[in-house]
Amino acid sequence: MFNSILIVCTANICRSPMAEVIFRKLLPNHTICSAGTCVSTLNFDDMPADKNARLVAQQFELDLEQHRAQQLTPELIDQYDLVLVMNRHQLEEVAEVTRGARSKTLLIGQWIQLGDIADPYGKGLTEFEQCYKTLARAALSWSKKCVR
Repeated sequence: MFNSILIVCTANICRSPMAEVIFRKLLPNHTICSAGTCVSTLNFDDMPADKNARLVAQQFELDLEQHRAQQLTPELIDQYDLVLVMNRHQLEEVAEVTRGARSKTLLIGQWIQLGDIADPYGKGLTEFEQCYKTLARAALSWSKKCVR
């Protein structure tokens, strides 16, 4: 049973913030947060969610207006029971952040037989909508595992 979930992508402005609000809606009694593996490297610290991510979330009555990007840290990983990533490369990136992180890190799309979730950054609203729908399917599959 997972009571807290950390969702990770690259910059923490597109995929992981959208997934975070979806998971919060599905699992209101769980602690859900998101972070990025390269937030500091890209100088995205404290940046808001991408405009298209905010628009798509709003279409589904979810709010990303308060989101601010944060860097993945060992302390953040330690606070969560489960870490979900968007692709296989991020599995390894998380493992490099702190000892023991790999044992609680899984692909967000694993229960829907999806390996990687494509990054819509820099693309149009259609790609963000598709990404959102994929994340929603993945989150629903995880929510069924987390409420047993």
